[in-house]
Amino acid sequence: MGCCCSCCSDGARDDSEFQKTATSPLVAKSRAHSFPDTIPSNITKTDLALTVQLLSASGIKATAAGDCDPYVRFWLSDDPGSAQESTCKARTVKPVWSPPETFTFMPIKSSGMKDKKLVVSLMDKDLIGQDDPLGDCVVKLGTLPVGSAGSGTRRLALINGSTGEETGAYVDARISVDLAFKAFGTQEEKAYQYERWDVIHKWSSEHLLPSDPGRWSNFERTEYKGSFEEVARELGEGWSVERPWEVCGRPGSTDGWEYAFGFRFPGWFDKPYFLMRARRRVWRRVVVNNNIIHEAESSS
Repeated sequence: MGCCCSCCSDGARDDSEFQKTATSPLVAKSRAHSFPDTIPSNITKTDLALTVQLLSASGIKATAAGDCDPYVRFWLSDDPGSAQESTCKARTVKPVWSPPETFTFMPIKSSGMKDKKLVVSLMDKDLIGQDDPLGDCVVKLGTLPVGSAGSGTRRLALINGSTGEETGAYVDARISVDLAFKAFGTQEEKAYQYERWDVIHKWSSEHLLPSDPGRWSNFERTEYKGSFEEVARELGEGWSVERPWEVCGRPGSTDGWEYAFGFRFPGWFDKPYFLMRARRRVWRRVVVNNNIIHEAESSS
């Protein structure tokens, strides 16, 4: 499985450089919850999984107030409850999600695949009132091949949901369909590291405020902990590391860090502007369960 992080792309820095500026979790032993050892009972050998990797958006028109705060929402047209949202990129009309944000929908019954549709909506987040739609696109899943051949980058042209006219905006994403068994057997794990700046200690995770959420969190930001060991998942039986922990930085950032006025602030920037005292960065690894993958391949 190839790496999709900016830290492995052209012009990016090798992970060893990051070790100079942070305590590395690369050798830490995970003590949190482990990866599951068995396939969930609701997934059969013929079920499929849809995986979307969000890369970027372009062609966004700035509002009268200036740049937008874009994010992307994905959902299956016959299941509004399946909606998943990306993080919001502050004050930009050219958002880039690096590392790419991954969204998986499974299980999907192979018999109903031809009627399934993925809805992609580009939104502009507003602090007051409802978020503004910037365009929509519908992808018919029945047109996607099953397997790696469908994993190339797609440029999705967006239309105005009310008028049906093209907006000139695009979302770039990798969209693939594969056996749910195989998708379940390869998992990407990401975690956030947090630091705060003060006059005495400069940037540090050792002197967070009592109101700060924690030094580490899972990528969904639903669990905040004081150490990496409490966040990273333990490898259970059959699981192995395909790609070890590494820093993945957003384009233009230094050492992978992005900055905000506070840890719960919705907009994050690649540089520390005036009065920004919080920063975070993403660590990423890929783990596989070869037993599950072999079982999926033998049944295909």
